[in-house]
Amino acid sequence: MTPRLVILALFLLILGIPFVMRPPQAGRSETGGAGTLVIVTPHVPQIQYEFGQAFEKWYQRTYGASVSVDWRQPGGTSEIIKQLSSQYSARCAEVVQSWRKTHPERLAAAALDLSEEFPKGTVSFDLMFGGGTFDHGRLKDPSNASYWFKPFEGVGSEAVMVKCKAPVEAKSVLADRQLTATVIRASGGAGVVARIPVSAIEEGAAGIDAISAASKLTPPGEAKVTLRLGQVERQAAVSMSVPAGFDPKQLAEIYGENTLGAGTLYDEKQYWLGTAVSGFGIVYNKDVVKSLALDPPSSFKDLADPRYMGWIVFADPRQSGSVATTIDAILSYYGWDDGWKLLRRMCANTRYYSNSAPRPPIDVSQGEAAAGLCIDFYGRNQSQAVLSPVETDAAASRVGYVDPPGATYMDADPISLLRGGPNPELAKRFIEFCLTEEAQALWQFPSKRDPRSEKNPEISGVGKLGPERNELRRMPIRRVMYEKFLPNMIDQANPFKLASTTKPAGWRGAIGIMMGAFGIETADEQVQAWKALVRAEQKQGFDQTKLSEMRRLFDAWPVTVLPDGKEVEFKPENVKLLTNAWKDAMFKSECEVRYYKFFRENYRHIAALGE
Repeated sequence: MTPRLVILALFLLILGIPFVMRPPQAGRSETGGAGTLVIVTPHVPQIQYEFGQAFEKWYQRTYGASVSVDWRQPGGTSEIIKQLSSQYSARCAEVVQSWRKTHPERLAAAALDLSEEFPKGTVSFDLMFGGGTFDHGRLKDPSNASYWFKPFEGVGSEAVMVKCKAPVEAKSVLADRQLTATVIRASGGAGVVARIPVSAIEEGAAGIDAISAASKLTPPGEAKVTLRLGQVERQAAVSMSVPAGFDPKQLAEIYGENTLGAGTLYDEKQYWLGTAVSGFGIVYNKDVVKSLALDPPSSFKDLADPRYMGWIVFADPRQSGSVATTIDAILSYYGWDDGWKLLRRMCANTRYYSNSAPRPPIDVSQGEAAAGLCIDFYGRNQSQAVLSPVETDAAASRVGYVDPPGATYMDADPISLLRGGPNPELAKRFIEFCLTEEAQALWQFPSKRDPRSEKNPEISGVGKLGPERNELRRMPIRRVMYEKFLPNMIDQANPFKLASTTKPAGWRGAIGIMMGAFGIETADEQVQAWKALVRAEQKQGFDQTKLSEMRRLFDAWPVTVLPDGKEVEFKPENVKLLTNAWKDAMFKSECEVRYYKFFRENYRHIAALGE
């Protein structure tokens, strides 16, 4: 690309960002309509179209007024949350700066509640529609929309009491250069939870030792130290989503039991409500699988078969939340040892890694790969996309998709009501619509362009159910849809019967950094080691001592040296400790380099032993 084209592209990008993030044009129309609903979403345009036009018809019919939907899609789920976080964090900063001038006592009060400081229209969007429960949980978590400030700005040194919530090690505090604890001033009060930099503790190491010793008492005690209070920081935070406020009895009638395998259909406090179900399984090319003399995959274990070597495609879990969710479910289902061994062998069979979750199904359909992991509707949509114009039955497609029974993690695909949106009443009505049978039918029924839609059921006053143009191939979240309409659905799959009941083990935070080191960044070395190991296992008379060592090296884990010098093995009981340590960007980068070297050397040793 020439320099002029680069400049033009950047100029267009700068112009485009305000357009995507622009505020809604009106809260209520001048012609007596209900106004404009602004929805930010990672959903594809087909979903936007079907739900937008169906909601407008439903609203006119139900409330006798016109309404329009303004869709915003600034990127994927992670990008959306980053942009929302920036908006809410900026508002938190505005409130703090305002209070500093008008109500400075609030900044040092025990409770710091900003929930009432987001009046209608504070942010640009009414709803976030789509994503996973993990992502919508981030909207609920106040720490993701926060602003750090100094509550005692201008105050000098002062003797205070410091109390930690849990035991802390002096070495860790010195390594982190800070600690979080409650600061209680001599003037009394419940104290302020604050971040205390090491430089603020006048007694230095002696003060840190005193705080550490008090934290280890049962219950944790208080330590008297002198702090430079002007350096202490506090977090002003707020949840980006708010409870939807439906009657619990109404939700019980809509959803039934609030369970989906090991998960739930909606947040108990209604910070998010599920509108569809997402499954995470295997997409495969029937022709390529047959050419490899393999049966169609039915289990995640099938993808570890050496005959798939060079024929698997993976999306990078560091870039794709849906793939990270899939891997997390696999690890939880098969257990720590077997799960990681399975994942390593799947990686060893991988030809290349994509940074986009929708890419593997496309590459599989084109014969670039035999199989890969994907979210269900990516796989099913691609299966349909490659059909000829005269074909309607997805079973005839060269692309197949399977949810391995019992091992498939089923996740609610939620909608969240955003704090301070321009039209909260209308937003709640959109949620209400999404949970009707009329809206749920949009996910799975044949479109009205499809001859099969002649069999779609009808509702009095509504007409035939189903989408107008696009078959969305998503799974409805209401149980009643499977009880009443399963024969009318394109995909004869009931997620309530397929869902794994294994709860997430809490290892998701380790997936990106470890898979990056043992698979993605060391892909060439891992493939060579895998080839050597497979040859050794298949060769009669191969030295069993060497073979045992090759297997050990292939599945070995590095030891992590924490900033305080403590050596930590990669075991399930240490995952939380490690993921907390990796929050330090510099330390995480150092670990990534060490892990990469560890796996590279092991793989090279395996290849040498195989010779």
